[in-house]
Amino acid sequence: MSLRLYSGLVHVARAVAWPLLWWLGRRLPAFRERWAERRGVVDLPASARGGVVVHAVSMGEVGAAVPLVQALLAARPGLPVVFTCTTPTASARITETFGAAVHHVYLPFDTPGAVRRFLDTLAPRALVVLETELWPNLLTTAQARGTAVVLANGRLSARSAGRYARFAHTTAAVLNAIDLLLVQDAPVRDRFLRLGAAPARTLVTGSLKFDTPLPADQGARVAQFRAWVGPRPLWVAASTHDGEEAAVLAAQASQPGALLVLVPRHPQRFDAVAALLDSSGLRWQRRSAGQPVAADTAVLLADSMGELTAWLALAEAVFIGGTLVPVGGHNPLEAMQFGVPLIAGPQVFNFAAAFAELGAAQAVLRIADAAALGPALAQLRADPAAARALGARGQALFARRGGATARTLAPLLTLLDQRAGRIEQALPDGVAWADPALLPAPEPAHFDPARGSARAPGSGRGTVWFQTVGAHTLVLRHYRRGGLMGRLVQDRYAPEPLACTRAMAEFALLQRLVAWGLAVPRAAAARWQRAGLFYRADILVQRIPGAEDLSEQLQLAPLAAAGWQAVGAAIAQLHRHGVFHSDLNCHNLMRDAQGRVWIIDFDKCAVRAPGPWQQVNLERLRRSLRKERGRLAHWHWQEDDWAALLAGYNAAPAEGFTP
Repeated sequence: MSLRLYSGLVHVARAVAWPLLWWLGRRLPAFRERWAERRGVVDLPASARGGVVVHAVSMGEVGAAVPLVQALLAARPGLPVVFTCTTPTASARITETFGAAVHHVYLPFDTPGAVRRFLDTLAPRALVVLETELWPNLLTTAQARGTAVVLANGRLSARSAGRYARFAHTTAAVLNAIDLLLVQDAPVRDRFLRLGAAPARTLVTGSLKFDTPLPADQGARVAQFRAWVGPRPLWVAASTHDGEEAAVLAAQASQPGALLVLVPRHPQRFDAVAALLDSSGLRWQRRSAGQPVAADTAVLLADSMGELTAWLALAEAVFIGGTLVPVGGHNPLEAMQFGVPLIAGPQVFNFAAAFAELGAAQAVLRIADAAALGPALAQLRADPAAARALGARGQALFARRGGATARTLAPLLTLLDQRAGRIEQALPDGVAWADPALLPAPEPAHFDPARGSARAPGSGRGTVWFQTVGAHTLVLRHYRRGGLMGRLVQDRYAPEPLACTRAMAEFALLQRLVAWGLAVPRAAAARWQRAGLFYRADILVQRIPGAEDLSEQLQLAPLAAAGWQAVGAAIAQLHRHGVFHSDLNCHNLMRDAQGRVWIIDFDKCAVRAPGPWQQVNLERLRRSLRKERGRLAHWHWQEDDWAALLAGYNAAPAEGFTP
């Protein structure tokens, strides 16, 4: 499925979403508010521009994002943070937790127009999306604008991976737009890699939910609820779905003297669950009534938001909702931190790795079906010591899995620090993009070869010129065609969208590669120049100090095995990050005085999923080495040197963000 087709389907879905939001607003009026934000029209001050947008869809993801946002605010106090979500309950949680410390709006629908309006207003340096929020238009448009894109706390079930695989074209576009995929565990990483994610940009950082802080009023709530309930034992059915409440109530009927705290997953279902309780024959109350629990009350319907952790702290057992119906379950971490015995059904594919760890640690009681829930509760009540040991094992596992916030924040800050800014400047005959740190005010004169006093011969399609701009030495390259077409039109190219033109595409790619820590030149500016019905293009990059063309070095002296291994390692890092080089040859490799290998000339290159092109890149380089050996009288390269290059290539790490 193409992005264009996807966008058409999103427009259709949006037409359905408007009446759905209105219908949901019958029970929760907030669904009928702030519709302009869902269209990408946001009312935020200018101070919100140029920062980081963090998006978490609903309550669970917002809870996971809280420690990351808090750590980001502490590490970069002056950096604007815009925290987005899509549901009213999540919106209330953001406002209550952060107040004025962050800006807050809803994320718009993923239509091209809404996303464009949203990004035009905020112009973020980085976009961080949580868990499964892989919206194609949002991510690809943000990347095209020069915004760094990060998936944090990423998760991907086997079922979801299968769905993504069916739409390979769109999935590839999304994954190629993401600079960093920071995922919860190794199985999730493996699924992303099978879909085409680059190994070096896909890191296991753990689950942020292990670091989620408890609400500020946790202690007061626990004391209040204990006073309301008294000494009665209670168990919690957490985040239940349609089809599970009946089983939960049947299990409660077999637990004399115990109190069930029933917590439906979605607030809009509170009334439907209340109707089910009315027909159950059990005495029940609403939490929202604000009354102590009567001695003969069997079920408390927890229809107030943000209080689940307080009930979990008091529980003697917790059933994890979504596991008796094909929803895939919900995160067990909130309950694990309190040492509460967990019960879960067979449907846990959303958190398969977490439940596998719990199972290996004997820290969860798995049941086969709804009929087994009552006996499982009875088993735990009959052996309190075994129940406490079960919960303690889960709590110990929770304690060992902390620290995901620090592991997520470190590469995010590195990316922010290394990703250069981008300005767009209108010129009399075109447009320029520039890195403001190198060229704050690009002018046509900066792209004039006559401005530079020194010039260096190019290796194929013309000449490059050295330009001095302030304290920087820049290399100017004018784009020229090769082959027969080059003889006919030389340096003119057919019209295409600005971001896809030769210089702008190379400029944007180089900014990404520098942010990833790869040894490539830093882009200073790129120009699109009108030429009748066509366009011309130029690019300025920062000169690499002390670096020389590998081909020139090989004409003077052989390269030691360690040098060839360094060449192989540099190419491997490029490939591990998913970077296709369209013309990898010995003229596009450079070595500096310290022996570091640099790769240059990224015209017509791109970020791609790993594949056969990697071997094609290597073979192209090998052909260029052989060609020069046959052409030059002095050429210090032998076939044995290729083995050393491959040794360096294969020894390079397959994962790890390069700082």
